[in-house]
This record gives sequence, C-alpha cells and structure tokens, in this order.
Amino acid sequence: MKACHHCHTVVETLQTIGTHTICPHCERSLHSCYNCRFYSPGAYHDCLEGIDEVIEEKQEANFCDFFMLGEDNPEEDRKKADAKKRAEAFFTT
Repeated sequence: MKACHHCHTVVETLQTIGTHTICPHCERSLHSCYNCRFYSPGAYHDCLEGIDEVIEEKQEANFCDFFMLGEDNPEEDRKKADAKKRAEAFFTT
C-alpha cells in the first residue's frame, strides 16, 4: 500500500507525485527521500539508485528524477527503530 511516510495516510497511486505535492492529511511533502521506494539508509547517499548528489534533508521535498512513491510499512519502521535502540544501548553501556 502506498502511503505517506510521516502519517501513513494512503495515497492514490494514480496521482502524479510532483516536487510540490503534499499529503492531504499532514501537509508534508510526498516527493521526499523518506517516501521514495529507493530510499535505503546505509546505501551510497542512502539511495539504491546511486544518485550523484547527496540530499541532506531526506524528509523535505527534493527534485530527484529517480523518485517513485514507495510502499509504506509501519511495522518494518518499528522493527528498525527497535533494532537501532538495542544497538545504541549495547554501545553506551
């Protein structure tokens, strides 16, 4: 299911997502790294497409030509956050 990364509101997949398209629920930009199917923290520039320029503000609108709205998976986000907390706790004790 394609949805906004920030509020998890379902987004119509027939809608064209441009650089100024915002989520109708939370009014955050949909054309951002966090909403892109190629966003992959840890990859080169955090992108599976191998972009040339780093995009610093991943949650903000950008002009990336590779953007494709990705699938929203809040359960996976929760698992990643839990794993990160455990790793940080391991190194801080």
